[in-house]
Amino acid sequence: MYRYLTVRSDDRYGESVPVDVLVELLESVPGLRRTDLAFYEAEADLDWLHLALIASDGAGNYAVRKGKVPERVNMVELICSSGCPRAYENARALAVRMADALGWEVADPDADEVLQAGPTG
Repeated sequence: MYRYLTVRSDDRYGESVPVDVLVELLESVPGLRRTDLAFYEAEADLDWLHLALIASDGAGNYAVRKGKVPERVNMVELICSSGCPRAYENARALAVRMADALGWEVADPDADEVLQAGPTG
């Protein structure tokens, strides 16, 4: 099973940033490696984590394709193992780091709950 975390500007995905902003941030995270234009994952010796850079519609619907990356991103989806509490805590710490850098929020889409509000939340 998996756990998901979403980094977004708000529940309508109203703001976006150039993909380069997120690439620069993610390239500075130790143990994270880019596996495709829009995808990252944890190094093999770390807890399982996948991450996608996404351009969604206002309802949060999206499609990501190998070999393509949106010019602007309004969502980052983090996926980790539900069987490892440490994996979730590490994913949440990374999500908070991204949200803080962007002034966005971290949400748990399964629980329909905002875990960390943005500056206006």
